[in-house]
Amino acid sequence: MTCEQLQKSYQQQLVKAGVSEHKAEQAAKTLSFQELQIIGEIWQDWGKVVARLG
Repeated sequence: MTCEQLQKSYQQQLVKAGVSEHKAEQAAKTLSFQELQIIGEIWQDWGKVVARLG
């Protein structure tokens, strides 16, 4: 994924979590490509944990 794609994905996840679109956009723009990659990995793992708990 490109940095822009990772930013968009992160922004969408924040909005799903209840963050306003503007704040989510600002947060996504402040992160580096490497930080976004790490967050993407964590989110996948977190989704698996939540699915097992549900």
